This record gives sequence, structure tokens and C-alpha cells, in this order.
Amino acid sequence: MNDAAFKKFDLSGKSAFVTGGSAGLGFHVARALVSSGANVTIAARREGQLKTAVEQLSRLAGDNQVACSVLDLEDRSSVDSVVSEVIARHGGIDIFVGNAGLRIAESIDGITEESNDRVFQVNVTANMTLVKHFLPHMRQRKWGRVIFSSSIASKVSAELPSGAYGTSKGAINAYTRFAAASAGRDGITVNSIILGTFLTDMLANAHGVVDRQKKVLSVMEDMSALGRIGRAEEIEGLIQYLASDASGFMTGSEIVFDGGVTVMMRPHEA
Repeated sequence: MNDAAFKKFDLSGKSAFVTGGSAGLGFHVARALVSSGANVTIAARREGQLKTAVEQLSRLAGDNQVACSVLDLEDRSSVDSVVSEVIARHGGIDIFVGNAGLRIAESIDGITEESNDRVFQVNVTANMTLVKHFLPHMRQRKWGRVIFSSSIASKVSAELPSGAYGTSKGAINAYTRFAAASAGRDGITVNSIILGTFLTDMLANAHGVVDRQKKVLSVMEDMSALGRIGRAEEIEGLIQYLASDASGFMTGSEIVFDGGVTVMMRPHEA
């Protein structure tokens, strides 16, 4: 591959902010951005886990900066405080990845208003607030990337009772289209990734000890066109594409990244 092709994916001089970036898919999102040369701030609730992730990411960073912010997306004052902190640190954000999410397992006729409020605050409202604060810098530079982690739960139902979660992800898909239409003339793209099931560290640890978890993973493997669930590191190439100049003509899109679960009508036969 020649230098011109590599340059399309170069994020040197760009600043990125990733929610839920200390573990799981969010860590691999951050790793992808760091590897492409961006200055990255990861945010999550657990300070110890954040510092460990920063140490790991810093080994890849070279001259670019890796930092962290303790953030509770359920707390609106925490969101405002971290926004001020991050903008002061970087002078603005070029790439925002709304990766963090909250899923509460309650049936459709049993879900409480409190659970609804919590899920929508984390999955929708906080993302909209963060975009509102980060957009001015992107507009000024005539360049920006907004990427949301959505879910196949926004497209198909599942055995697990997660109606509020799926509905909130459907809302973020709609917001993706709205934001893309509103910000596109300023060189800002907005896309969402419709994620399937991925084997994160947390899921791997649970896989061998929780019977229900094993059953769910087995079902997802059977329902996948590829016959497996995703590996967390497989998100990295897609993030590097969506965050870079290489994806400059893609906006308002819902990229299905699920191993082919949503194209299957029935499980594979043995």
C-alpha cells in the first residue's frame, strides 16, 4: 500500500473522545484511534480501570496523548464537567465515539419509569448533549467525525427482555440521520454501527461459569451467517475507517456489523 493510501487513515493532530473506553469494545475503539495517531481521551465510571487502560494505550501512543476522565453518563452534571475538562485539554474534539451504553433486563410490561429514564439518559440524552458541545469545534475546523455504537436490538427482537435498550438504540439511529443532515455541510459525518454480539473480556469470563450466558452465546453463534460471535479487536478496522478521511463520503449510515445475524431467518442446521 502506498503512502497516499495510508495518509487517508492518518489521524495525527486529531483529538478523540470515547465513552466507555476503558474496557470491552470501547477499549478497542480507543486503541484503533491511538494506533492511527489521534490524541485520545477515554471516559468511564471506574477510575482504576481507566488508569489501567491509559497505561496500556500509552504504550502504543508514540507522541500522541492518551488521557482519561471519570464520567457518569447518568449524572448530567458529570457530563457537563467532563465536557469542560476535555475541551480545555484538547481545545476541542474532532472525533466523538459514543460507545457507552446501559441495558436493563426488564419485560415490556414490567419495566419501570426509573429504568426507562436511566436507559435513555445514558444511551440517548447524554450522547446528544456531548454532540451539542463538541460540534462548534468541528464546525470551525470544517471537519468532524461522530460515531455511535448501536445494536441489532434496534432491528430485531431477542429472547432477553431489553425493550428499553432496543428502543433507545433505535432512537440513536434516528438521531444519527438527523445529525448527519444538520452537520454535513460543515464536513462533519455522523454514522452508527449496528453491533452484534462480541466476545469481550467480561463476556469471556462469564462464558464458562454462567449457564444462561453459555446458552445465549450458543444461540448467537447458530444465528450468525459466519457461525461465530465477534472478536473485540475486529471493531478496530471499522473505527479507523469511520474516523478518518477514508470515509469522507459516508454519513447518516447504519453500518451493520453483526457477523450476519440480521440476514438469517433461522439457525444453521447441524
